[in-house]
Amino acid sequence: MKTPSNWLNKILNLLLVLPLLLLSGLGVYWLWQSGYEQAFLILFAAFYAFVVVLKTLLKKKTTHTPDYPTVTANEEWPPEATEIWARINALAEKLNPADYPLTDSQRLIELAKKVTLEVAGYYSSNQDKTGLDVPLRNILFITEKVSRDMRCLLDDKIPFSHLLTVNNGLQIWKWKARLESGHFLFRMGSLLFSPVSSLPRELKQFFIGKAAAYPIGSFERWLLQTLVKTIAYYAIELYGGQSVPLRITETAQEPELTDSTLSKQPLRVLIAGQLKSGKSSLVNALSAKLIAPVDVLPLTGALTPYKLNHDHLGEMLIYDSPGYDYENAWYESESDQNLGGFDLILVVCAANQAAREADVKFMTALRAWFDQHLKRRFPPVLAVVTHIDQLRPIREWDPPYDIHSPQNAKAQAIREALDYISSTLDIPANDCIPINLKPKYEYNIDAIWSALVEIQPAIHRAHHLRRLTEGKQREKWALIRKQLEHAGRFAVDQIKKS
Repeated sequence: MKTPSNWLNKILNLLLVLPLLLLSGLGVYWLWQSGYEQAFLILFAAFYAFVVVLKTLLKKKTTHTPDYPTVTANEEWPPEATEIWARINALAEKLNPADYPLTDSQRLIELAKKVTLEVAGYYSSNQDKTGLDVPLRNILFITEKVSRDMRCLLDDKIPFSHLLTVNNGLQIWKWKARLESGHFLFRMGSLLFSPVSSLPRELKQFFIGKAAAYPIGSFERWLLQTLVKTIAYYAIELYGGQSVPLRITETAQEPELTDSTLSKQPLRVLIAGQLKSGKSSLVNALSAKLIAPVDVLPLTGALTPYKLNHDHLGEMLIYDSPGYDYENAWYESESDQNLGGFDLILVVCAANQAAREADVKFMTALRAWFDQHLKRRFPPVLAVVTHIDQLRPIREWDPPYDIHSPQNAKAQAIREALDYISSTLDIPANDCIPINLKPKYEYNIDAIWSALVEIQPAIHRAHHLRRLTEGKQREKWALIRKQLEHAGRFAVDQIKKS
């Protein structure tokens, strides 16, 4: 029920508008009495035509797109996924909503199949029969993931999406165009009857209101692009070996392979370096207790793992490796121990040793291995520079040393040694850590742990891909074994029934 105060407010509002209406009427009456109405209409039409043409030209050059969420690549993907993701993005940008109407389910299915085959063909070794390399279970897996993500995206980002159908959405855009046309007529009438107040409003809407004008069809285009990228995302995860769709839980011998179980696997750290560079001493220093043998002669004849635990990094397996030289290197032998089995590499370099050919050979072999295995990510590499106390002046040892702004000869010598190792091994200078492992004179060991914590995300990305690659093969054979067991039971049951 309307109260007297509401009526009073309406009357007051009307009184406020009356002067503007009166001024507009007097303006039109004056133009008519003075005989200027024809000239004014011509001037008004020319001005508004100029504004409309200018606005149309600007709209063609700068089309604003709504700030819709976008699908991006997974940071944990290996390098091989970069090319196919770029292809899919190029495909998505060229999509025309008119070619794939959101109301035509058949066309959308064809688009989904096209994207899936594109990804499958990229990873397939049989390019001539790509269509046969898309198993039904893969399609079901991708469909399940895409449907869930698209539903959640619409629920979270698009108002009233849970109430509207696709047809409703298209009708809204049509009505939006009609309402804009009606509003145009209203503005024309306002300019005729009240040019003084209407012209500033029109100019403001032209120069400022453009930012709020979304092009019709942008929503459909965004939906199509999001659909394509989401399908490609899970297809890359599946065919690139990044996802874990299989679940083996029935046998105790084969644990379930999931992201959580993968993350529980200990990190693998390789300590590599030349003979007598201080590798075993580094293992002892990192563990804060004597766990690796140290002697005047190299004692480590093969990769020797030591288990450590760190508050931030968790469980780690530190692999002490045999010292290498330019002629003999353990990683060149034919064995199960290869350069791809680690998540972090610590290259121990003695600062008082100028020869770096063996270290360069090791880094070259390491990079070559990962260049040939693009499903894996190159692990972080730190250069641990030992024996810095042996740099000139040899008798001086008064840490700490400011190597960023050297103030004395010792600090300058350490800085030069780090720069030389950095440039020779192509390792960033910030990833070269000077330490001293001499008993009772230990220095800067904590800097290694600080560096590891800082690059922890990169370490875990390398660890994730390594565990996926190793676990996929075990899980594949476990699934085949389970399927054969079920088939055998079914055959036996059928024989018994007969």
